[in-house]
Amino acid sequence: MTQINRIEDVYRPVDERIKDTKEVERKFFPTEIMAQASRCSDCGIPFCHGAGCPLGNLVPEFNTAVAAGDIRKGYDIISKTAFFPEFTGRVCPALCESCCTRNLNDDAVMVRQVEKFMIETAFEEGWVSLPAAESNGRTAAVIGSGPAGLFAAEALRRKGYAVTVYEKREKVGGLLRYGIPNWKLEKQIIDRRVALLEAAGIKFVCSTEIGKDISAEYIHKNYDEVVLAIGTPNARDLKIPGREAEGIYLALDFLHGAEMPDEKNPERFSAKGKKVLVIGGGDTGNDCVGKSIREGCKSVLQVEFMPKPPETRSPSTPWPDWPYMLRTSYAHHEGGERRWNVSSKQFIVKDGKVAGVEAVRVEWEMSPLGKPLKPTEVPNTTEIIEADLVVLAMGFTGVPADGIVNDLGLQLTPRTAIIPDPSRHIYAVGDCANGASLVVRAMADAKRVVGKIK
Repeated sequence: MTQINRIEDVYRPVDERIKDTKEVERKFFPTEIMAQASRCSDCGIPFCHGAGCPLGNLVPEFNTAVAAGDIRKGYDIISKTAFFPEFTGRVCPALCESCCTRNLNDDAVMVRQVEKFMIETAFEEGWVSLPAAESNGRTAAVIGSGPAGLFAAEALRRKGYAVTVYEKREKVGGLLRYGIPNWKLEKQIIDRRVALLEAAGIKFVCSTEIGKDISAEYIHKNYDEVVLAIGTPNARDLKIPGREAEGIYLALDFLHGAEMPDEKNPERFSAKGKKVLVIGGGDTGNDCVGKSIREGCKSVLQVEFMPKPPETRSPSTPWPDWPYMLRTSYAHHEGGERRWNVSSKQFIVKDGKVAGVEAVRVEWEMSPLGKPLKPTEVPNTTEIIEADLVVLAMGFTGVPADGIVNDLGLQLTPRTAIIPDPSRHIYAVGDCANGASLVVRAMADAKRVVGKIK
């Protein structure tokens, strides 16, 4: 029997993709996907389904269907648990793959690509629709149209609610539109799904359409249930000397600055011809590297305060846990440099503009299993990193106390997550309730919370 290996070349050629903003991943042939689905084993206890997927996707079942060439059956199976496979099939880090049983002695099954193939085939064949629901005579408002908000809206519509989704930006999508670049999630993918939700009776209202904010009084008066899905908009800043200099941007402003309606000079967000420094080593920082390369930067360096992860799974995260290990994204294959153990002390400013960062190297005390515990600055390691554009990609700290949270009379935890009040029919879902996390976890939380609403 021929051995079928996991496909490693999932991206378009580097010299091709850095010249456009189209999806970085290549399109797979049906035979490739069916062969990959056939690698799924009858492992008895499917950790991919239980310990892995927050949505509880029936991974072995849809893999079996796809391997047999029955894509419609595979799509019907995933539709039982997931509303938007076209999103998770593109941007989910595939927690299911990290705990795939094949990882014990081989490479994991390509679950994410199978998921993406099923949903794209479903759209091509016209299979995708939102099941009709008889009206229950009740109304629901969803505040925020990111992954949690969209999932909550569909879940409520399926229960028979008349649903209105409110979005503060000019277009629907939240994090999906304004936090993820086009080359990972093309925006027509979002528009395609929103059109289906609208056809099912869900109403979307963006702030630009009405020219003003919706009051809490209006929400209370007009809706029986209120679901907050406003994410964690407070970005972690770097309050060190020189922060006020021109040319220092928060990651999401840099990624989508040119699309900001009030932006008079979108060119200032461009990395063309500049020495770019990205501070922060997560996925958003990686996307900032990708943007810099696509715009023709002179150079790009990504620095991380934490130590370099091990090349293979750390003993601190045994299978089937999500492994602590080094990951190399599409952007790192495209160019630039990465460094770890870097602590930024102050920005270098010349004529009001950023010219670099004074940094120092740190060393980390590690646990016996290899988990970082405590950093210490290394004497005599101070250096100047030259940069004329700095991007801060250090994650998010939570929800502001003002705005809709204050207006609705809700409270925040010390980590600035919303405390819902079900007694007043106000719920919080996704990142605003649990802290910044993954798209799939935001959806799963919306699924859990809305599932309890009558």
